[in-house]
Amino acid sequence: MKALEASQTVEFEQATSNRRLGARFVDVFVAVFVLLPLSFLILAPFFSRVTADVGVWTSFGVWIVLVVAYDTVMHRLLGKTLGKMLLGMQVVDARGKRIGWGRSLLRAVSLFVSIVVVVFGFFLTATLLGWVILRALPQHPRLPHDKAAKCFVVKAVKGGLAPVAAGTAAPGTAKNPVLFPDLERLRDQGIISEEEYQRKRHEVGP
Repeated sequence: MKALEASQTVEFEQATSNRRLGARFVDVFVAVFVLLPLSFLILAPFFSRVTADVGVWTSFGVWIVLVVAYDTVMHRLLGKTLGKMLLGMQVVDARGKRIGWGRSLLRAVSLFVSIVVVVFGFFLTATLLGWVILRALPQHPRLPHDKAAKCFVVKAVKGGLAPVAAGTAAPGTAKNPVLFPDLERLRDQGIISEEEYQRKRHEVGP
């Protein structure tokens, strides 16, 4: 895979897994308690013409469209959903800009493909096993739908995005905290592998 140049890496603090999970809970609430009833209201005039089963499945299909549209439009126009607004996050590309319609749609569809897992995880987090799984998540994850749309979820502060703290180093690099910041950022973002990171460090020098 062709890696981005160092100057193209995201220069802002990425959101933590706990913060992202909290935002996802809010968006699940919106999807279930706002968009789902809305799908039934949209099709209410047609229910008398079809069987109950057809009406339910049609409403479910409309609900899927509404959920994907909500995620796509919010990320394209505002860079964030309601959940991300409340938790102070924004979705950006590698240069810190809002993603376009294509990436927003791709991200939304990729997310919906895993919606069953997300809903299952919503209930799972109430169990001991759920907390074990949450603890196993990396501190600053890039999830499959982020990688598919080539974007990042970063921390947002009043007036803009939170920059990466100067001198921040990846775990295991305490002896040289700022020697290879761009390489470390590429590795942490999943753009290059650990093997590529070590090879480039060796090429640059100790």
